[in-house]
Amino acid sequence: MDRKNDAVEKVDRALLKKYDRPGPRYTSYPTVPEWSSNFGPDDYRQVLAATSKTDSGLSLYFHLPFCRARCLYCGCTTVVTSNAGRVDKYLTRLETEMNLVTQVLGRHKRVIQLHWGGGTPTHLSADQIRRLHGSIAGHFSIVPEAEIAIEVDPRVTTDEQLQLLRELGFNRISLGVQDLTPQVQAAIGRNQTAEQTIALFKRCRELGFGGINIDLIYGLPYQTVDNFASTIDEVITLGADRVAVYSFAYLPEIRPHQKRILPEWLPLADTKYELFSAAVERFLGAGYVQIGMDHFALPQDEMAQALARGRLHRNFMGYTVRPASESIGFGMSAISEFPGAFAQNLSTLETYAKAIDAGQPATFRGWRLSDDDRIRQRAILSLMCNFILEFAALDRAFKIDSKTYFALELAALKPFIADGLVMVTDAGVTVLRCGKVFVRNVAMIFDAYLRAQGEEKQQVFSRTI
Repeated sequence: MDRKNDAVEKVDRALLKKYDRPGPRYTSYPTVPEWSSNFGPDDYRQVLAATSKTDSGLSLYFHLPFCRARCLYCGCTTVVTSNAGRVDKYLTRLETEMNLVTQVLGRHKRVIQLHWGGGTPTHLSADQIRRLHGSIAGHFSIVPEAEIAIEVDPRVTTDEQLQLLRELGFNRISLGVQDLTPQVQAAIGRNQTAEQTIALFKRCRELGFGGINIDLIYGLPYQTVDNFASTIDEVITLGADRVAVYSFAYLPEIRPHQKRILPEWLPLADTKYELFSAAVERFLGAGYVQIGMDHFALPQDEMAQALARGRLHRNFMGYTVRPASESIGFGMSAISEFPGAFAQNLSTLETYAKAIDAGQPATFRGWRLSDDDRIRQRAILSLMCNFILEFAALDRAFKIDSKTYFALELAALKPFIADGLVMVTDAGVTVLRCGKVFVRNVAMIFDAYLRAQGEEKQQVFSRTI
């Protein structure tokens, strides 16, 4: 394999062990466990009404939860079914929910980002895909330059579906891969041949999808440094524009289907650190740019270019170059984000259906941000996205003295400074090259809720490594 940067610095295994602890991924601040059940449908309507007065461009997310089978590693909100009628009823409810939203928001608001996630969005038939897209286009105005993305499973996605998606304007695609080793796949209930993955990737490239993403997971049963490295090398050879390398969160008490994965199948902690280290070192060695802790992009990809300009953003769909100030989620468990509030839909198909059928938004919890929340949100997302916190920018935005406001936090960064992970100057906080894999840990220092509630609160989150 051709290495573009043989001088890549090795990831310090001792530091991985030191900083490996439960912590948020910071797709939001405050994080979801802090949100209140007192925030309901009326609150959601209020924030929608405020959004109706702006036209800065929306981000829309549609949660399509259906899968033909449940992968044993999965932590997503899914529904296993082969009943097309059940899917049709869900699409009808999505249409009703769009009606409820646009009654308050107004029709044909500009959309600059559209994302279909799940579940398996390509569990939908071609007719169902066409129906949903047509309904979205009837309620909203998708601008020609919009990012239109979808998550797909190479095992179920057909060439007819791919061609239809391109015809409808989808221009980004994410392939679930996880691992290409047959023994690993058998243990997680996801038998997906390398040939299937490679063929679908190449077809996506032929059809003109840009920014093709591949998802990988480390810490799965029977993974070794050697077999995971083989998967990584195959992804590099394919030339994936973007790669996400997630840590497997083994939580059988919370996710009962994971009980079919026996603990003795899993790599030991030290091996898991080696797996992550191998991923970081191989992707950086192949010329990829590190995005956050566990994402990588080719230098010519717009995500890497946005990072270089300090213009990368993050929301519930992950890292993005489309800075929509309002993100509206549709479907069960979907989350909406506004400049001053968050809202989440009911998380089961039955409860979501009952709310929508009653003509009500399915909102069951949310949060209104305080002034302190907004300041810390800006600080945390700046670190998570661009590896830097500029005091002057924060001072201008919020009329504060950042060094005084964050005096406790800056003192708490001393271990990170001693370990060579961050640098603090009069200008701000910079996450250094060897500190990028620990950016979640750095961000946690600025989380007032974690500090107030201590180590016990952190246990609700996945581990940082």
